[in-house]
Amino acid sequence: MFMNIKLSKILLNSVVISVFVTGCTTSSDMTQEEPMVNSNATQDSATSTIKVDPSLPPLPIEKTGKIEVLPAKYPESWMFVDESSFTSMFGGKVIILDINEPKQSKRIKGTADKNLLGNFAAAKTRPEFYIVESFHSRGSRGPKIDVLAIYDKVTLTPIKEITLEHTRLQSLPRRDAVTLSADEKFLYIANFSPAASFTVVNLDTHEVVGTVGTPGCVLPFPTGKYSVTSICSNGSLLTTILDENGLKSSQQRVAPFFDTDKTPIFERPAYIDNIAYFPSFEGEIHAIDLSAEVATYKGKWSLVTEQEKAAGWRPGGLAIADTDEQGLMYVVMNPNGFDGSQTHGGEQIWVFDVKTQSRIAAIDAPNWAVSVAVTRGKDPLLVVTNGEMNLDIINPKTGELVKTISDFGNITPIIIHKAY
Repeated sequence: MFMNIKLSKILLNSVVISVFVTGCTTSSDMTQEEPMVNSNATQDSATSTIKVDPSLPPLPIEKTGKIEVLPAKYPESWMFVDESSFTSMFGGKVIILDINEPKQSKRIKGTADKNLLGNFAAAKTRPEFYIVESFHSRGSRGPKIDVLAIYDKVTLTPIKEITLEHTRLQSLPRRDAVTLSADEKFLYIANFSPAASFTVVNLDTHEVVGTVGTPGCVLPFPTGKYSVTSICSNGSLLTTILDENGLKSSQQRVAPFFDTDKTPIFERPAYIDNIAYFPSFEGEIHAIDLSAEVATYKGKWSLVTEQEKAAGWRPGGLAIADTDEQGLMYVVMNPNGFDGSQTHGGEQIWVFDVKTQSRIAAIDAPNWAVSVAVTRGKDPLLVVTNGEMNLDIINPKTGELVKTISDFGNITPIIIHKAY
């Protein structure tokens, strides 16, 4: 999948061995027996005896039932790492990682399992995050069940597990396979069986409201208060309007704005002020206003000049774009783009001011760039999934590499999410 990307480290196994010695000494009280008188005797035949010192006090009784907790509001430098475990698709997880923590031993704040390319979303105002995953009765075979697991973000314990009747979208992880309404009352889950639809879950009651069909249109981009916009195979958009109970009220289409054969786009937008910016394969940006009840197309502009386009510059990667709280957009750019290179990643991350539709910086990726994310706050850090499947942390103001984070359980950390 990742051409021009070195995947030299795709599997990490860590084994921690702890040895506890209770009520014993290893000083002068320890004696060793004489070796057996045997020409075939080796050092392996030697044994040791340990004498217990009864004068030592007993160890205190360990208290059980203590649960460590995380803060109700996560720090700005914390991020959710969506570890898909793509080499096996089993044993995936979501890792809560402090990318600004200098000590490796303190970087991981917690994990949650995510099986068979599970989909993930985190609430901003609710103390929850959500994982939609699948299980086969025999592990890798047998009847399949899809479930929504709702986690408490403070204790990391599952609050509720809901069985889903419709087959969820199962693909490479993406940020828009599971989304929330503006007020976070409803959760929207993308389905593909291969019929396209989305399931609505009421987060106040933790119950499934229903499933809405979106023929030929996929993904649930939140729109207005209780609307969902999906992108369609003919280049158009379909907005589904829900009522206060999460039930389908009506559907409206937005006219096609791109040609799926000649000018395809990435279905992975970046968001600023309720505007979704969809990059095209060749470097155009399509702006979709999602603030009202029905989506509105706002036009397009180009990431590249004619000279840059002719030279081969175009977007590429998996999570190819993200934004910061200052309204800047970051896009992975490939200098050697061609038809079919859209997933390959790139050598640079370009920074754009969407208001002026202009590039303000070009940052070199230290070791290729597959995906990009940006932390929250006034002084954000750029987080790049590199070609070795490690994380490069970059100061976007200077373009300097701050550090590279590895050995945190990463196999294929393709998507990084902001944590709230």
